[in-house]
Amino acid sequence: MSGPMLERDGDTIVLRVPLRLTRRSGRKEIILSEHSLETKSTKSTTETPLLTALARADFWQELIDTGKYHSVTELATALKLDRSYVSRILRLTLLAPDIVEQITDGREPSGLSLGRLAKPLPPLWAEQRKRFGFRQRRN
Repeated sequence: MSGPMLERDGDTIVLRVPLRLTRRSGRKEIILSEHSLETKSTKSTTETPLLTALARADFWQELIDTGKYHSVTELATALKLDRSYVSRILRLTLLAPDIVEQITDGREPSGLSLGRLAKPLPPLWAEQRKRFGFRQRRN
């Protein structure tokens, strides 16, 4: 089947759409074939917890870097959030740039979760790629 098919079965109309199921960030995702939609884009535009956390990390780090808040404790107090949570999210600013890029493009390895990323990170980007299942970057 190359594209959607509309069939009539008595009084019932049946629409068949080719798709495949995959896992992304530990969740099941439906991927429609390129013939299923008028546009060929199948990338989901929904926010994921990983994207939200990366955005928060960048924003919060900017608040500290610009001097609006002078410490993680001061930022957490202003946000009315637990200091340890703010610290865990801020750690994401230490991720390798190509890892961040792949996450924002929706190309992160299956099973990657915010819980795994929020743990203490290896300082070397190559070790981060290995730990989280990203392809090793070639120089």
